[in-house]
Amino acid sequence: MTLPSDAFEDDLVSGRAWQEFCDNLRRAGEQILRPDVPARPLDRASGYRHLLALLHIGVDQAFARSDPWSPSLGQIARTDLYKWGLDCPDAAYRGTSVRGDLSYRVWGNLGSVRYLSFQVNEGMRNHGNIRGDQIAAAPDGSFELWLGPEPRPGNCLITPPAVNSLIVRQFFYDWDTEEAATLQVERVSGGEPPPGHDPGAVTPLAVVEQLQAVSRWVNGNSQAWIDVEVEGQATSRNRFQPATSKPEMGGAQENLNAWGHFDLDPDEALIIEVRPANAHYWSVHLGNFWWESLDYADHLTSINGHQAAVDADGVFRAVIAHRDPGVANWLDTTGYLTGPMLFRWVVSDSAPDPTCTLVPHDRIWDHLPASTLTVSPDERAATIARRRAHVLRRFSR
Repeated sequence: MTLPSDAFEDDLVSGRAWQEFCDNLRRAGEQILRPDVPARPLDRASGYRHLLALLHIGVDQAFARSDPWSPSLGQIARTDLYKWGLDCPDAAYRGTSVRGDLSYRVWGNLGSVRYLSFQVNEGMRNHGNIRGDQIAAAPDGSFELWLGPEPRPGNCLITPPAVNSLIVRQFFYDWDTEEAATLQVERVSGGEPPPGHDPGAVTPLAVVEQLQAVSRWVNGNSQAWIDVEVEGQATSRNRFQPATSKPEMGGAQENLNAWGHFDLDPDEALIIEVRPANAHYWSVHLGNFWWESLDYADHLTSINGHQAAVDADGVFRAVIAHRDPGVANWLDTTGYLTGPMLFRWVVSDSAPDPTCTLVPHDRIWDHLPASTLTVSPDERAATIARRRAHVLRRFSR
């Protein structure tokens, strides 16, 4: 989150800053009532809950001890609870503020997580990243990585002057066994902070900047992701767009995303078919209209390449449906009739285009091979229990 540059102390003393804060939140709430937004009680409830989640994320970012002169990777973002921008269900995200003209050392242990990425951003725009498998590490997984404007021997990521944040992504593949990386960061150049630098100081100007940053962020995001979904439903209903990298939206260069949008009546289902690429990591998952990932701890709303059952002909087939059809690769809509769907192909030799077939729920098996892997209710319950246990472990650190 970038602090605004049009803040003045008198805005706080006069009460204008608080009035603007409340006005922005009111405008964000008006987005939920747009005529092009679903009005079912579940969707309305999710929309207003999403505003609460955005408010939490905004306040957390504004209050975080994340200063480029004294960086901290802090706690893992709780995307099982506070969702935004179609977060990845396999992911644990960390981040801190940095400056492109200063140098930093990141160190710790790479762990065994399937995909680990360090990325430097200017706002949302990606200015470079390095993966865990590209980092030279000791046999026990310990490593150090240098960030800064000048090259250094060893693991190094160059930062242009405009860089203002470091983002760390970890994607888990085998949720039962993989261990997260352990990470620390410190600044190693730049001398002393400017005179009077105190990021934790409570001053009228600092509070004005926080109020403006939080409310403008909530208001902007409440509209932006609705607009994306409305456009997607109009142009890509029940199909996927070709996959692309999206560095301007914060994506890593090696992360190819194929966005799609499901729209299913209560008795309809969508069958997805694709021959998986040769990828280090791939996954597919669902979201709601507000571009939140669906509950992936207590429901089967995502499948990655390790979890997927690929048929004997080499094709991955999944069924998006409102109730369990008994196939292993079920994607549960959790009651939502519409929402986004997303394939991620990471470090991949290609980004194949999935095909989608809309079918009546009671005709699903007419469109699947007889050898399609099935699961019993008890097996499904055991899978959900393991997912829940992993998510609790993932976010306990």
